[in-house]
Amino acid sequence: MDINKSKHIKGKGWNGIAIQIKNKENFDLLSLVDMNPNKYPYFLESSSRGNELNRYSIIFYKPQVLLIKNSANIEFLKDFDKLWNKNKVEQEKMIYQGNHIPFYGGWFVYLGYEIAKEIEKKLVTPNSPFLLPDAFAARVNTSIIYDHVKRILILTSDKDFFSEDFDDILNDLDKAKFSQKSLNSKGSVKIFSKGTSIEHQLQVKSCIDYIYQGEIFQANLSRLWRFKVDDELTDVDIYRQLRKKNPAPFSGIVKHEKSSIISSSPERLISISGDHLQTRPIAGTRPRGASGIVDVELTKELINSDKEKAEHLMLVDLERNDISKVCEPGSVKVDEMMTIETYAHVHHIVSNISGKKRKNVNPSEIIKSVFPGGTITGCPKVRCMEILAELEKEGRGPYTGSFGYVTHSGNMDINILIRTILKESNDLFFRAGGGIVADSIPQNETLETEAKANGMLKAVGSFKDE
Repeated sequence: MDINKSKHIKGKGWNGIAIQIKNKENFDLLSLVDMNPNKYPYFLESSSRGNELNRYSIIFYKPQVLLIKNSANIEFLKDFDKLWNKNKVEQEKMIYQGNHIPFYGGWFVYLGYEIAKEIEKKLVTPNSPFLLPDAFAARVNTSIIYDHVKRILILTSDKDFFSEDFDDILNDLDKAKFSQKSLNSKGSVKIFSKGTSIEHQLQVKSCIDYIYQGEIFQANLSRLWRFKVDDELTDVDIYRQLRKKNPAPFSGIVKHEKSSIISSSPERLISISGDHLQTRPIAGTRPRGASGIVDVELTKELINSDKEKAEHLMLVDLERNDISKVCEPGSVKVDEMMTIETYAHVHHIVSNISGKKRKNVNPSEIIKSVFPGGTITGCPKVRCMEILAELEKEGRGPYTGSFGYVTHSGNMDINILIRTILKESNDLFFRAGGGIVADSIPQNETLETEAKANGMLKAVGSFKDE
């Protein structure tokens, strides 16, 4: 990396440095996280390639956690809006070489599933069993953006006095070892517990009973896996394996005190750029085949399945209704309907729904309109969440929560935390689920959870079980 050829760029409310990465140069921002996790605790990455969704990765430099929800008395979303308004910096867009850079100052936000109880006041569900708080927000002045398409690294800051931050980052980049670290990290992983197939299938039958009783139309039921790891195995080691085994556009590793969220999520909850708002629901799954021919047949089976299409259409309608709460009347449309996206272990049916954001809508109002995503609760949302709490018997924590960023202008990009592992001390936890409808077959639903868990199982299974 030739730092001497860096270019200083600036605009109202921000400064930046752009560095071109040579084509033959090994470069991996994760090296900074590995080298100094206290300085670089939040890393959002597009670990899959192939379209605009997968263009940028972001590291947040020395974020300051200013808000934590660690008790029922804290109104996190309301308090976040107050902080967002108070700390707002007037900025013009950052555009470099014709591309709009997505983040140049603002906030990192984590929302656990249990934050839903702030949105739906009458909702009674179990508390999260984890050390990780229900939500936190961190003020971010300085960050590092990597454009995977043009291989450009951009340092950004909304500070008036930014030079010290940039010098520190450039020094770290100079020291970082960007050659590919060996993936054969030492350490053992042993399965501690998981929900049995029989238990899961009984829960599926209970969901079907609720559907026939007319209480719900569809519910997204999940199973929990728990592993024990030894001290040698780090969260970065596990993330390296997860992104290799299960690359996805909304991935990342987030460290908060003694907890690490290790995610390879394919699903976006909400994205805002200017007044353009979009959500991208995933509903409908088939496992990958053993060959290209089998893969083609499985995708045909998926897109022609009456069950999967009915489930997907129901959730598209739910999401359209959700974003309509914060969009201009008549502006909401489905601009991509029931396309197939293929990942390392599964095929999914995906749609894209967009609308024109109403003026003067604060970030938390937008989050409240869609959180948690309907694809991972079911329809109708509140009754589904009550039934899922009754069947799953414990809080979900990060699973089906979200993390992402919010800018000073109100732009945001926030994922849904599926295909996600939580590491706390020597424990690993993850969940996988699927949508249950009236004609679901319990055995098939159990197999679907196994297919979705496969990337995470392969990641943790990469380490020697001694």
